Amino acid sequence: MSETDRSAPATTLPSTTSASGSVVRDPRLFERTGQVALVVVLAAWTVICVLVLLRPVFITHDSLSNNVHVWWIADQLWSGNGVPFSIDVLANGEALTFPYASIPWLSAALAWPALGDRAVSLWLVLGFVGTVGATFWTFPSLRRGWWAAATLLNPALVISPLLGQLPFLWSTACTLLAMGCWHRRRTGWAVALAVAAQVTHPAVTMPILAVIVLVWLPVEDRDRRRALVGWWAASVALSLPAVWAVFQSPVVAQSSITTQVAALFQTAGMRLLVVLVPMVFVGLQYQDRVRVPRWTPAVLAVAFVVLQWPMYTPFGMDFGWGALLRDPDPAIDAFAASDGVRDGDTYRVLTGFDGKYGLYAVARAGGVLDAEFFPEGLHRGPFASLEDYAGFLRSRRIDHVVEFPTYAQRYRRSNEPQLLEEFTAAGCVEGLRVTRRPGASDWNLFDVQSC
Repeated sequence: MSETDRSAPATTLPSTTSASGSVVRDPRLFERTGQVALVVVLAAWTVICVLVLLRPVFITHDSLSNNVHVWWIADQLWSGNGVPFSIDVLANGEALTFPYASIPWLSAALAWPALGDRAVSLWLVLGFVGTVGATFWTFPSLRRGWWAAATLLNPALVISPLLGQLPFLWSTACTLLAMGCWHRRRTGWAVALAVAAQVTHPAVTMPILAVIVLVWLPVEDRDRRRALVGWWAASVALSLPAVWAVFQSPVVAQSSITTQVAALFQTAGMRLLVVLVPMVFVGLQYQDRVRVPRWTPAVLAVAFVVLQWPMYTPFGMDFGWGALLRDPDPAIDAFAASDGVRDGDTYRVLTGFDGKYGLYAVARAGGVLDAEFFPEGLHRGPFASLEDYAGFLRSRRIDHVVEFPTYAQRYRRSNEPQLLEEFTAAGCVEGLRVTRRPGASDWNLFDVQSC
């Protein structure tokens, strides 16, 4: 029996106490407050989406990785060069154009001539709206009142658009639609959407889908369990080319296995909650072992609002919320427009509090970056020695290092600014010489040459 055919779950009704001490139940009051809460939450999300679209460039933790890829694809595609296999401006030209996110990035590139960077912002909003719509289509019992408000306040969902997780949102929308199609016995659509989800973000979505299948299997109809596992395995097999692309990314060689695994568990674990929380809500509604109080979703909604505070700094939400009003750093724009950026030279860009906008600006100005936009490959930690740093510069074939004052303020563990000063005074170290180029006071530009 489908979820839409089942009767509403039995729950206790909110009550008030009269002067005589008798209990007066008023479910309509609870329903009205739920409707008001939902309208308030929807209004808040509408304001957030509008603010995202109003920024010339939406600058947050993960957003500009989307911008640089979409810009590059659009630049090549609309100039008649087609869609290249690699992106020349990242990781010394060794990065793939589509390490993942092929569906949203390619489609956003088609809109780039009309919208520019706002195409990426629009696609981010579309991914969020698609995820919300897919959630309520797949779980129709969550569409109203406090249940809907609590679903929209899920902290894992709040994080995604504010941190610019465009590929994840598109992938999650496809995941939820695949679940809804499977529930409605539309097997072909379910498999196609599962493949689209995993191709869009294989490193994160494949583990998430595996967990979803594992969680759902015990409650699936007995005659469909084998089919569920079989079709899921088929979707994984069809998505393997996207997995290959992930492992070809230079960041895999630039970071340790431990770092990669830790990042995967942290990322997939948090993002799994975007799908798992609605599943738990439906489980609460339809389980019959414990009588669930009617006020449960209201308490959950309030709890989710309260949880935003402890998540504010550890999950980077201070920077995420700030993105709604953030503009590009004028000092970075000034450097990108200066003669400090030489076409085809490789740059290491040291900035802080800019959401990697410095990397994006240098790439668009004609420079080649030494890394991709993944944090694991940017190396913001300390170096063991000057010789170790020299080896790092050589391994990445870096021609110039540009350092902004915000870098030392943001990455206090890094000793790179000090090493650059030592390098300029040390002369030749491990076959390299670093010299400071005279220039504006808003940045320090160092040239790296063989000696």
